[in-house]
Amino acid sequence: MGHPVRRKDREITDRAEIYEILDGAFTGHLALCSGGEPYVVPLCFGVMDGAVYFHCAREGRKLDIIARNPRGCFQAQCDEDLVRSAERACGWGMLYKSVMISGPVTMVEDEREKAAALLVIMKKYAGEDFSHEFSSAECASVTVLRLDPEELSGKARRPV
Repeated sequence: MGHPVRRKDREITDRAEIYEILDGAFTGHLALCSGGEPYVVPLCFGVMDGAVYFHCAREGRKLDIIARNPRGCFQAQCDEDLVRSAERACGWGMLYKSVMISGPVTMVEDEREKAAALLVIMKKYAGEDFSHEFSSAECASVTVLRLDPEELSGKARRPV
C-alpha cells in the first residue's frame, strides 16, 4: 500500500466521501513519469464506475509518456479557503478537501465506453441535463484515457 497519511486527524477513508470530493472538484492534475522526469498536466475529468476518465488530443507528450510508463497519479481538490487565524502569515492555514488516486492509465478503445466517458465528463461541466449521443466520428476524433484506481486517499482540513 502507499505512504500513510501523516495527519490522521485529516485523513478521509470513506470511499463515498472521496468520490464526493471528485464530484465537487473542477479540475484535477494527472502526474506521469518519463525516464525519471515528472510531468503533471491539469485536466477536466469525469468519474464512471469508480474509474477516472480524461479526454485529450490523439497525440502529444502525455500519450507518449503513457505508452512508455502507464502508471499515473491523479490529484483533485475542492472547498479551498484561506484561514487567517493569526496575526502573522506563518500562522495562517488552508481549508480544503483533496483526493489522490494512483493506478494504471489506459487508452479507451471501446467506442461505447468512450462515448459514455465523454458524456460523463460533459455532464460534470455542463450539468446533469446535458444530453448528446457521441457519433463514431466524434469518438474517433479524441483520445479517452481511464485511470483505474489501485490506491485512493483523501485528506481534509475542515472549519472548526
